[in-house]
Amino acid sequence: MIATGFAYPAVAFPLALIFAARTFFEFAPGRIDYHNLQILLLLAALVLMMSRNRFSAFVNGLLTALSIAVSAEFAPFYALVIAVYAFDWIFDREGGENRMVGFGLALAAGAIGLFAAIVPPSAYTAVRCDSYSTPHVTALVAAGLSFAVVPWLAGRRGGWPMRTAILLVFAAASAAALAMLFPQCLASPYASLDAYVRDNMINRILQELSLFRRPDVVLSTGFPSMALLFIGALAPAVICAGRHGRSRPLVILALFSLLALVLAVGYVRYYRYLPIFAGIGLVFVLASLLPPDARLGRYLKSPVPAASRRYTLILPGLVLSVAMALYNLSVKPSEAAVPAGELADNCYSSPFEPEQGWPAGAIVLSPPLVGSRFVALAEGPKVVTIANHPSAKGIERSYRFLDPATADPRAILDATKATHVAICAWRGPPLPALEAAYPFAAGLIEGRPPAWLRECPTAASSPLRIYSYRNADGSDAVCPASTLAVQARP
Repeated sequence: MIATGFAYPAVAFPLALIFAARTFFEFAPGRIDYHNLQILLLLAALVLMMSRNRFSAFVNGLLTALSIAVSAEFAPFYALVIAVYAFDWIFDREGGENRMVGFGLALAAGAIGLFAAIVPPSAYTAVRCDSYSTPHVTALVAAGLSFAVVPWLAGRRGGWPMRTAILLVFAAASAAALAMLFPQCLASPYASLDAYVRDNMINRILQELSLFRRPDVVLSTGFPSMALLFIGALAPAVICAGRHGRSRPLVILALFSLLALVLAVGYVRYYRYLPIFAGIGLVFVLASLLPPDARLGRYLKSPVPAASRRYTLILPGLVLSVAMALYNLSVKPSEAAVPAGELADNCYSSPFEPEQGWPAGAIVLSPPLVGSRFVALAEGPKVVTIANHPSAKGIERSYRFLDPATADPRAILDATKATHVAICAWRGPPLPALEAAYPFAAGLIEGRPPAWLRECPTAASSPLRIYSYRNADGSDAVCPASTLAVQARP
């Protein structure tokens, strides 16, 4: 807020926090995740980029390596970080060469150091495309060394076309080498998922869709807030379009804000980060709407040019919101039928009671979210699947087990070597609609199993029904010794 030129940042800053409040729910007490750490790293990278100091660039290289080591989810933002440092060198900005070299050396050193700290020696050669491993460290080291070597090779020869060409040659060579060494990582982390899993689970998770495919965009309570975020995200770009309001910090903010907007529209997973940038933009919008002689207007005085006052900053966001509304009204996304596996998973948020005495070697087939709860137990059974894409095969089997199109569900149990089945329980009156659509799943949910499953005793208040099947040797599986009463670990 200081760098972007507000006359009284102490007034502008809390307003920006209020506008960006939606993002900071990622820091809610009890929420254990990596997104909040990445938000802090991204904000730090943004601040460091606004500085022309070489040491800031060096620290930014370390933070970039750390963020990618946490997760590659923020890679598009850090690609923009790299592009800004490259731009400064290509167009010979003051100190641009030193910043680029410092950033590159720190990026390479940080990538190698984190690899040694995170990855055990036994996994040095393992290729894991969705977690920090050899492909990631190779890509970061290649980028970092390119940044460190290219200025030395180019020297003072040629202008920006020559510098651009040299840098692009190094980038193309690095990309080609990575593609040859790790071809399995060219696709997304979901590339290995069966189409059945995509249609029945992944594509039903709203954050995995684009705003063009979500059925709940228009005429929803969230649409006005979406329009407000669009207005705030586009405001810095509108200011930079005018020559008088342009500055290095504001241009950097506008680029990040535009990228966040594109990512949020194309992949809703990124929507949670948009308020960070839109919150700052909305302060500019508020400042442009206030009369210059108003007290708050004086406190929020900013480099917004006179041509951008009043409604100029609002217009692009409104146009985009209207276009989104018209698209979703004319091409309304269709909603697929709810799969039985999802219905059988709807008790995952219910608290598990004290722990059961599971027999040795017990393996539970359950819907993915229930399986995740079993994994969290201090002493629980093995599970066939959890709600995470590396468990795609198990997800497919658990969903097919309950699918009315599956001719023989026992074949799924035999393939998974499961000894027990756990499923969300319904202990009220029968559900005719559920029984008509999903007869097998409804029978398990309501406590009417087939002859080859035996219901285990559970507490009347238990959110689950548990059934025993058989052991690998063909003997009947033993039910857990006590009622389902285990407190899950945090």
